[in-house]
Amino acid sequence: MKGWLGYGAAWLAAACFWTIAASNTGGPGPLYFFPYGVLIMGTAALMGVGVWHMTGRIPLNWRSFYLAHGIALPIYAAIYSTVWVLPDLVTGRIEAALTAIRTSPAQTWNVFMGGGVYLVVAGLSYAVRAQRRARIDAAAAAEARVLAQQAQLAALRARLNPHFLFNALHSVGALVPHDPVRADQAIESLGDLLRYALGTDEEVLFSQEWRFTQDYLAFEQLRLGDRLRINATASGPAMSVPVPPLILQPLVENAVRHGIADRAEGGLVQLSAEVSDSRLILRIADDGRGAGSNGGDGLGLASVRQRLLALYGGDASLDIDRRAGYAVTLVLPVNDAMP
Repeated sequence: MKGWLGYGAAWLAAACFWTIAASNTGGPGPLYFFPYGVLIMGTAALMGVGVWHMTGRIPLNWRSFYLAHGIALPIYAAIYSTVWVLPDLVTGRIEAALTAIRTSPAQTWNVFMGGGVYLVVAGLSYAVRAQRRARIDAAAAAEARVLAQQAQLAALRARLNPHFLFNALHSVGALVPHDPVRADQAIESLGDLLRYALGTDEEVLFSQEWRFTQDYLAFEQLRLGDRLRINATASGPAMSVPVPPLILQPLVENAVRHGIADRAEGGLVQLSAEVSDSRLILRIADDGRGAGSNGGDGLGLASVRQRLLALYGGDASLDIDRRAGYAVTLVLPVNDAMP
């Protein structure tokens, strides 16, 4: 609707311009010429609607293009240059109208003007259609990227969830022969962990991810007891940052399983979360050999890397330091609209 209102306003402005130009040639003033300006430009506008529809239907091959416009242009120019005698034709003064056309000193100019107006209208029609197609193509491409990203993330979650479930069940199974009481406690805790791990939310507050990670560590302590020591700190601002679910827990799980669980004396897992310079900075470290000691970083780290790339591109990072134990630093962008 706005587009057509703008279209009408543009032709009204053209009618005013035509009126001023005609009145400057001498003779009657603008009030005399204005109805003719409205008649000529109004007719040009109505024909322009036809040109608009025609540009959308002509096949994009040179033969059809030149044929269609080769016919339409002279018709448009002829009507444009003669419509000013329409009042005479309506009142039945056909001879007077024909005489006026033949004797008008501006008739040749009017024909050229009509052709020029046609070319402008057709050119603008093609330009607007091309712009619309570009917007549609861009929107379709963006939608395709989003769908591809969602499919990729869903595939990563589909890999990560069974991985978590397998490890959790392994922990419970390790408890059953030696400590059935703790095994029962672990099974009760496992239900709450699985509800979060198998959830479908694409984004959660970091406070939820942090709480889930703490529950996971409590679950592992049922199996490892005092061998698993934990030092966890998180700042208040970090808790309100939106993050993908299961972005912290897999890193902590790597530290527990590859750095602590296989050591008879156990070890320390440290994790921290803070916001600095519009970035959420997560650090997870253990004092053991770490996940990299066996030559790989594990499925958890690989999945986190791929999810970061799909979600944030180059705006997020995951760095590993193997100099002392195994330390991972995860940096995520913080939305400026964050409360």
